[in-house]
Amino acid sequence: MKGTYQNRARQVVVLVRLDFGGQPHRNPDGVEVPSPHLHVYRDGYGDKWADPVPMNEFPNMADLWLTLEDFMRYCNITEPPNIRRGLWGWSKR
Repeated sequence: MKGTYQNRARQVVVLVRLDFGGQPHRNPDGVEVPSPHLHVYRDGYGDKWADPVPMNEFPNMADLWLTLEDFMRYCNITEPPNIRRGLWGWSKR
């Protein structure tokens, strides 16, 4: 399963992005980071750099629901949106 979770500021500035199930990412210095990987905003680079996912922060990468909860916790989201799991995926209330 391939996907991305993002936390943005001002609708366009990616502060944190978690990519999983996709291709490796090549950083500006040429180093390739396998998937899953985590992009954290860097001044002057935006979200162009990626690091391996810290498994202590995201221990359940096989479960997308738990990974979403871990991502919101990682981003310090204090009031997460009310999301319920639906029969065919997730649906927002």
